Amino acid sequence: MRRSKSKIDVFNKETLKFVQKFITNKGLRILEVGCGSGDFAVELMKTGIALTALDTDKSAVVSAINKGVPAKHLDFLSFNDAPFDIIIFTRSLHHIHNLKEALEHSKLLLKKKGKLIIEDFDLEEVDLKTSRWYYDTISILSTIYREDKFSNDIKDPIKAWKDDHYHEPPLHTGKKMIKNIEENFKIIKIERNAYLYRSICNLVGEHETEYDVTKKILEIEKGLIANRLILPNGLRIVAEN
Repeated sequence: MRRSKSKIDVFNKETLKFVQKFITNKGLRILEVGCGSGDFAVELMKTGIALTALDTDKSAVVSAINKGVPAKHLDFLSFNDAPFDIIIFTRSLHHIHNLKEALEHSKLLLKKKGKLIIEDFDLEEVDLKTSRWYYDTISILSTIYREDKFSNDIKDPIKAWKDDHYHEPPLHTGKKMIKNIEENFKIIKIERNAYLYRSICNLVGEHETEYDVTKKILEIEKGLIANRLILPNGLRIVAEN
């Protein structure tokens, strides 16, 4: 029986649409850092590339392997299997504590003219209007889909955003990621895009409406960004070795 479409399908389509621009032929050797449970890796493998996937979460790696993904439970800095044509950090670079070392290691693993592709979010790319929309939308979905209702009584959404993203060691900002990438690579593209829909729609569990709801939230976020009513929180970077 065919699986019904889910929010993951929306997430994967957006990422694949971006990454495919740089998959110039079949057989390219690609490393995905932060593969999670392998949902995007499965779609990536359909393009005919030779994939290796890494994650530090053992249970996620087991899930990825069960989906047919050649995943390894390894820390990126301890991985050596060069050379690769492309390295993709899928929403993982902001978490890697030693950012400088991670990018230096990426340089060693990539072929000359190889591509580094980052899909991430910019922690600082949030203002009052953006954070207000983010928390108001979460509150609406929480009311519909969750028994443990998310509080809609947030007086200071900027503070709530900072509190929700507090981390030790601190998460890397977009500015810091760009600066460190520039020190090791030639940046050929920086793109700001919709991203908050991912966090918002994670509230929608396995539900018959999750695909349609996620598509609609993404559409709304893109529209608000296009009309400059909220900031584009997503950050995509492509750089060349």
